[in-house]
Amino acid sequence: MYEDFLPLVSKPARYINSEINAVHKDLAAVRTKVCLLFPDTYEVGMSHIGIRILYDILNHRNDTACERVFSPWTDYEALLRKSGRPLASLESGHPLRDFDIIGVTLQYELSYTNVLTALDLAGIPLRSADRNAGHPVIIAGGPCAVNPEPLSEYIDAFYIGEAEEALHDMVELRQRYQDRQLYLEALASCDGFYVPALGRKPVQRRFLREIESAPSPERPLLPLMKPVHDRVTSEIARGCIRGCRFCQAGVIYRPYRERSPEKIADLLRQSLNCTGYDELSLASLSAGDHSAIQKLVGGLIDEYRNRRVSISLPSLRIGTLTPDMIDAIAGVRKTGFTLAPEAGTERLRRVINKPLSEDELMAAAETIFRSGWSTLKLYFMIGLPTETDEDLDGIIRLARDLMGLGKRTTRRPVQLNITISTFVPKPHTPFQWSGQAPIEEIRRKQTYLAAGLKQRGISLKPHSPEMSLLEGAFARGDASLGPVIEEAMRRGCRFDGWSETFDIALWREAFQACGLEPGSFAYRAFEPDQDLPWKYVDVGVTPAFLQRERVRALAGEVTENCRVRCEGCGMGCTDGGTPSFGVPAAASGKASIAPESAEERRAPTPGPSLRIRLKYTKEGRLRFLSHLDSMTLFQRALARARIPVLFSQGFNPHPKLSFGPALPVGMESDAEHLDMETDPFVDLLTITKSLNSALPEGVRILESRIVPRSAPSLSGSITRYDYAVDVPEKFRKDLPERIIALLERTELMVRKDNKKRNIRPAIEALSADEMQGRLMITIREQEGARARVHEILEQLFSIDQEESVLFRARRTAVYAMQRNRWATPMETEGT
Repeated sequence: MYEDFLPLVSKPARYINSEINAVHKDLAAVRTKVCLLFPDTYEVGMSHIGIRILYDILNHRNDTACERVFSPWTDYEALLRKSGRPLASLESGHPLRDFDIIGVTLQYELSYTNVLTALDLAGIPLRSADRNAGHPVIIAGGPCAVNPEPLSEYIDAFYIGEAEEALHDMVELRQRYQDRQLYLEALASCDGFYVPALGRKPVQRRFLREIESAPSPERPLLPLMKPVHDRVTSEIARGCIRGCRFCQAGVIYRPYRERSPEKIADLLRQSLNCTGYDELSLASLSAGDHSAIQKLVGGLIDEYRNRRVSISLPSLRIGTLTPDMIDAIAGVRKTGFTLAPEAGTERLRRVINKPLSEDELMAAAETIFRSGWSTLKLYFMIGLPTETDEDLDGIIRLARDLMGLGKRTTRRPVQLNITISTFVPKPHTPFQWSGQAPIEEIRRKQTYLAAGLKQRGISLKPHSPEMSLLEGAFARGDASLGPVIEEAMRRGCRFDGWSETFDIALWREAFQACGLEPGSFAYRAFEPDQDLPWKYVDVGVTPAFLQRERVRALAGEVTENCRVRCEGCGMGCTDGGTPSFGVPAAASGKASIAPESAEERRAPTPGPSLRIRLKYTKEGRLRFLSHLDSMTLFQRALARARIPVLFSQGFNPHPKLSFGPALPVGMESDAEHLDMETDPFVDLLTITKSLNSALPEGVRILESRIVPRSAPSLSGSITRYDYAVDVPEKFRKDLPERIIALLERTELMVRKDNKKRNIRPAIEALSADEMQGRLMITIREQEGARARVHEILEQLFSIDQEESVLFRARRTAVYAMQRNRWATPMETEGT
């Protein structure tokens, strides 16, 4: 990526390439260069466990370098187009067009325009037929690849299945066949790969028979910018035993496979030690169905209770929620707990094979409320097959009953946050033959629910019907949709899954230009004997099984889960496809997790401690890290360095760290400060050495000292700042005269948020070092007056903020007033 763009874009930390545990190889020294493209922002992509696994596998090969690229936000894209520079990888800044293979993750249908945008920005022809030997081979995989048709003209090869199975084939075939056409032919003859240009052929999904020995990063990437899911994640199981009929993942990730508690614990231990995270997540489609979940969670609680590591189980099914499980999760103490009934009545839940009674729902909710939660999140779908207004009334009734239960149980106000999504019938599910509910009907149902749930304490969040319409069209569509996606991309459609950038008007124009309608793809129903666009993709589950499930759904019949009885789905896993490491939580007759009491969850009473103050630098690319991300950076570095920082009291303890005033994003500093409380037996030299070894390049501890506990806080006492600003050549003319003229003024009015204020009283000193081309500024907060460096530059040079942020600025010193003199924080004494 391009560093000179970073002052001009929002969230520049997306592009800075300074992550802990990232791999940097000499691209000239390897045989194969692979770039993984995730078609969404960095913070979304780095929440995806799959890209971390692929990155780790490929970089373990000595002959291969794997780098990453994420979709640049619209402001960064505009700079790329204006400058004529190509999209480049995160690690080395190497242009994408010079890689051998670009691996694309197709996670969501509404990211398709981002895929084409990335190719366009990279200077790679959009259509496969227009590429030649000088272009990388574009290989796409992920859940959306089970219907390759909409992107079939743009992707060279699709991979159907679990990528751990095929990465080495993909690389080794590329090394064997340098000729592009021969390589594609070799891929097409390899199980799991589909090459559209070579014609349709049946393609069989590849998958791992077991995941106990499946690769998992020993040193996972640690983003410096907060991703959407910011924690260590371990995949405890793959697949699902439940068979919910609306769920594509439950089909395309079969068979069900588990990792042993011992293996999971080992992986988490390695990851926590080399990242410093304070939260771990046990990932699967239904974590509570792991056969040893209670043993696993109990062991993790025992191991990490004293390290203040929270345990998260993000996908617990209501039927697997035991009281002791809920109490274990209570240690996380986040903002809410999530339940997903999906449908409002027992009848409709039987249709979708999620047979959950209202008594079970209410019992689970009561246990949650009794465990201390007063906020509950609920997920429902509308537009399900056979749904009527009675099912909508069921959602309303259930929400009201939960509100009443919560108030009676907690005896305080309760908040229900209800998300309403639109059902999209996906390929390879029992409902793949059903049409999606028309957008007008979805709008009516959303209005109906909004009227029925209009009361204090209930927040309703419906999903965009227009987004769901497009999702359905691309999930269920054929190759004729490719030109629509290309047309929409050229008209400016980007990040179509983001409400702030989604533009249905542009999409309507694109469909109209191609003579098509999205509803003709989303709404159409298929006959049981009709050829489906994705018919040639064999995910392992037979069409006959899906048809039987469809018939049972319409009859309201429940299919037992895989542990109870094999229903013959076609996966052939009855000989051990659902390995058992214990007794599932829901089947256990007694609790195996020792619940913590409220007092045990509190941080222990503090004993003697030291208050240690650190002075550190922040420079290079890390100057683009936000203040909040910098705080997290230190928290995790301290954990990796095993420095015994003390924690606050209460139910959600935090490390006792306090920082000086925030440094503006993009500014460097020699004078940042941090206070922390530690146990009294630490050595300052050891702290400095250990912490510097754990911090990334660009942040270094310069000094450390013990300060009195009575010393004023950093944020409350620092009011004076020195800055040095490098002045570009074109602004150096008449600089002394400009400074004199500015200092002679009594008012310098700036406007922000429609408010005007005078920054002149805050400018204590302003001078120039003409030999160095440098401006020296001293700012002092006084009488309510505050000034920012870029505001002074804008006044001095009569420029706007877009130009002022391009000046390279550095904070060189900060001061606090103490005993009628200015002192640096490292000179501060107690009061």
